[in-house]
Amino acid sequence: MESSVILKHYGRLYNPSNWGYFPNYVANRFYYICKGNVVYKEKLTLKPGFVYLFKADPEFMASQSPLDPIDHIYFDFISSGNFLDKEYIEIDPNLYPRLNSVIKALTFDYSLNDLPQDVAESYLNIIFYELKDHFVSNRMYSDLTTSVFRYIHENPAGDLTVAGIADALSININHLIRTFKKDTGMTPLKYIGLMKSELAVSYIRKGHSLEDIAELLGYSTVSALSVAFKNVTHKNLSEFR
Repeated sequence: MESSVILKHYGRLYNPSNWGYFPNYVANRFYYICKGNVVYKEKLTLKPGFVYLFKADPEFMASQSPLDPIDHIYFDFISSGNFLDKEYIEIDPNLYPRLNSVIKALTFDYSLNDLPQDVAESYLNIIFYELKDHFVSNRMYSDLTTSVFRYIHENPAGDLTVAGIADALSININHLIRTFKKDTGMTPLKYIGLMKSELAVSYIRKGHSLEDIAELLGYSTVSALSVAFKNVTHKNLSEFR
C-alpha cells in the first residue's frame, strides 16, 4: 500500500471567512491550533498548541470568536481504514517529544510559505505514524478498497462510474462493490455521490455557475445535479449559493 492516507486539502488559515458548515463528507480532519478561540459543535473549545483529529462527519461544525479568530494548520485526508473509534481525539504535543518536533517544524515551514503537496503528504504520514498508538488496530481497509479510494481521488469526478473503476482495476464489479461496502459501510456509488456533493459546494463557493458544476461533475442537467445532491445529503444545493 502506497500510503496510509490520501491528502485532499491542506493549508494554514487565519480568520477563515466561510467557517460554519463544512460539507466534507468523506474526509477526516487534522487541526493544529496555532492560536485563537474556536468551538467544535458548541461542545469542545479547541486549545491553542493542541492537535485534533476528527473522523469524517457531514455534520462537522466549528465556530470562531470574532474577537479572537483562529489561526490553524489543517489537513483534510482520506484514511485507509477506520482509524478512530471515537468522534475525535485531542493531543498535547508537549507530551510526545517526536510529535512536538514535527509540529514545530511544520509550523516553521508554514511561517515561510505554502508547502508543496509532497512535503505536506510527508508531514501527514509522519504525524500518523507518531499517533499510531491512539488509533484503532486491525481496522485497515483491504488493498482493493484502498485502490478504489485512490482511483476515485486521482481521476476527474465527472468520469467516475463503478463499472469504469472495476474495468480500470481489472476487478469483477460485484466483488468490488461487496468488498468496498464491507470495509466502509457504503457502496462505491454512494461514496462517489458524497464526494461529488462536496465538490459541488466547493465549486459554488469558488463562483462557478450551476451549469458549469453539472458539467464538471458529469450530470446532464442542473436538475439532475440538484436531485443527486438532495438524495445524498438531504439538503438543497440552493442553500449554498
